Amino acid sequence: MKADIYQEVTNSIIEALEKVSLEDYNAPFARLTAELSPINPVTEKDYHGINTLILWLQQQASGFKSNEWGTFKQWKQKGANVKKGEKSSMIIFYKRVEKKDEIKGSEEPEFYNCLKSYRVFNADQIEGYEPTITRETGDFGTVERIAEIEKFVTHTGAVIKEDQNRASFSPVADEINMPPKDLFFDNGQSATENYYAVLLHELTHWTGGKSRLDREQVGHNTDEKKYAFEELIAELGSAFLCSHFRIKQHGRDDHATYIKSWLQALKNDKKFIFKAASQAQKATDFLHGLNQDQ
Repeated sequence: MKADIYQEVTNSIIEALEKVSLEDYNAPFARLTAELSPINPVTEKDYHGINTLILWLQQQASGFKSNEWGTFKQWKQKGANVKKGEKSSMIIFYKRVEKKDEIKGSEEPEFYNCLKSYRVFNADQIEGYEPTITRETGDFGTVERIAEIEKFVTHTGAVIKEDQNRASFSPVADEINMPPKDLFFDNGQSATENYYAVLLHELTHWTGGKSRLDREQVGHNTDEKKYAFEELIAELGSAFLCSHFRIKQHGRDDHATYIKSWLQALKNDKKFIFKAASQAQKATDFLHGLNQDQ
């Protein structure tokens, strides 16, 4: 029987979310964003979207220290070998396949996306390899890192106001509202990291505005499924960006409600997390694109 890739990945996400305490309101991906983004040692490119989440979860579950992942053949290319008895981890890839047109004379070919799975191994499972990819590291939440986020946010052109006690994005006014910085306190968490994690969450919402990516569920407060979907996109977008800027993602007081709705949606739709991760990746790519234009 062919493995159901969607269900396998969804089950792993459900398992991770069910371990999140609904009492202390920690962000469900907080520990994961403390890791460097997963990267391929041959292509030297980051994994994206759902694969980032899959490999983060596997790195955390297995206690791997490295963020490098490659296929059996790719490690061979590096002159290294997978240690005996090591188990691989699954990632996915969408391949565009041309439809077979039975009607001759069709001018434009049509394509569909075919989901493929690949097996990769972490560098900790490899012998005969020394990491060659160097990444800038440092303390979480340093002033330099926060200054970098300020520059990143400014280049997006998003209108941000600090005149409310609750963080939100208004599609009608097309602006982000943030609580004043002095309302964020150090309470077992970094107040500055907490502030910027929330800001990046709202900035991900902002990408869905009509003049940008036009996500139809943005601003839907009455449709619970659409609301949960958009909140998961924003949470994943914040997680991806927090990892990029090397800050920790902290929780907010409505996470318990979010987690309950995500779990229900995940159990009802095995493709829910795939769709959300894809939209979150599009949102972060859009924001990075705005910065490249500067």
